[in-house]
Amino acid sequence: MKSMRGGLEPLAKALNALATGLNLTVRNVTTHTRTELSEQEAMERLAAYSYLARLLDQCETASADTEESDR
Repeated sequence: MKSMRGGLEPLAKALNALATGLNLTVRNVTTHTRTELSEQEAMERLAAYSYLARLLDQCETASADTEESDR
């Protein structure tokens, strides 16, 4: 259990970085560039968002009170 908790903080940071990166590279593409996305590029970006959504759906939230009562 201790090793799992140790991995949660790096995982949370990685998910945050992934979400930030997706937003910076995907949002408002038409206002930042003159080239049109190919269908393949659009599908890859959609897949990246889908992957992030899947990871977030699998997350569980717990309050500090819940964690204290589990000890």
